[in-house]
Amino acid sequence: MQLSKSIKQSLLVLFSSLILVNCSAENSSEEKDVNSTESHSPISNKSSEIKVNPDLPPLPIEDIGNVVQLPASYPESWMFVDEASFMSMFGGKMILLDVAEKKHAKQIKGIADKNLLGNFVQAKSRPEFYIMETFHARGSRGPRTDVLTIYNKTTLAPFKEIVWKDTNRLIALPERYSMALSGDEKFLFVANFNPASSFTVVDLDRHEIVETIGTPGCVLTYPTGARSVTSLCSNGGLLTTVLDQSGHQKSQHRIKPFFDTDKTPIYERPAIIDGIAYFPSFAGDLHAIDFTGEVASYIEKWSLTSDQERKSNWRPGGLALNDKDEQGLFYIIMNPDGHDGSQTHGGTQIWVFDVKKKQRLRTIDVPSWAVSMAVSRGIKPMLVVTNGEMNLDIFDSVDGHLIQTISDFGNVTPLLVHKAY
Repeated sequence: MQLSKSIKQSLLVLFSSLILVNCSAENSSEEKDVNSTESHSPISNKSSEIKVNPDLPPLPIEDIGNVVQLPASYPESWMFVDEASFMSMFGGKMILLDVAEKKHAKQIKGIADKNLLGNFVQAKSRPEFYIMETFHARGSRGPRTDVLTIYNKTTLAPFKEIVWKDTNRLIALPERYSMALSGDEKFLFVANFNPASSFTVVDLDRHEIVETIGTPGCVLTYPTGARSVTSLCSNGGLLTTVLDQSGHQKSQHRIKPFFDTDKTPIYERPAIIDGIAYFPSFAGDLHAIDFTGEVASYIEKWSLTSDQERKSNWRPGGLALNDKDEQGLFYIIMNPDGHDGSQTHGGTQIWVFDVKKKQRLRTIDVPSWAVSMAVSRGIKPMLVVTNGEMNLDIFDSVDGHLIQTISDFGNVTPLLVHKAY
């Protein structure tokens, strides 16, 4: 085996160092023998002596085990960031963040763990939120357990776990409607997909599974009316499941297709405003579906772009690409270079619409690209954008100026942001 010149030089330096160290050790040993007969007095360093004042009282015993409680109603600027931990999927978190806070040390208000792309939803009338997650007995392998964990929102402590009878819960990129609450928040609906599609009804008063209801060819859980659930179907239509007062299936109704999954596909991520769900299409149309009644019904579609903008290839794009504010305005990421396959790429602008008037009110430039977006609560909401570097850009939603960029808060892939209540 031939050694390269650099390796030979490194070995030569190493051997030389060992010889020098050996010689130094021998000289040190000889000096020690010569001086061994000399008497030595202990070294005294008066400056290092510690004097105890017996008159001082003892330190108080530290009170440990304290849990600081969060407010029962979160401020409007607080938001839940779904940190999916997409590169590993085992270290996902829901990070409660104050997006208006300028001091980094005060931005994080709390963290709740979630495993394997756990699904999240929060209640408004109950002091709790819900995480549906998956565990394997040996980390990445072994028997699988799907479990719904219920958290106290003021302590962020889990207080109830409900284990799924079948390991079939939906594991996918973060979705706003992978779980949903009934209108009165008595029932929780959890989407399943393995690969048969269904959803599980959980009674939140009794903390018990009521029933798992099959939804052949249809997925996700859009809350409809008081006690109904609507799912999006592979044929381009919808399926509404009506529940009785105890949470069991009462009836199911199919709504005829309103888009072609091959020619005119849509995003499965609507913004629901006053009970009307607005589903954007890949090409820039907006489909309005009425979810206020017991059974969903199709209303209409209209275009987000003008004829010239459509010719210039303006299209929606992104992951969590749209949201609403509490004034009923609709926000969506737009890409000036849209094409087939660009639907998840994100974009350079946020367009804001009055959906009742079918009118665009303003555009907001996003200098660092937009992958996902959300809008905070309040009369003057902030626009929260997951940018191309996986940090959060915070904008004024009215004049569009960049307020701040929030980073280094445990973010790796913050793919979805929720309002916090």
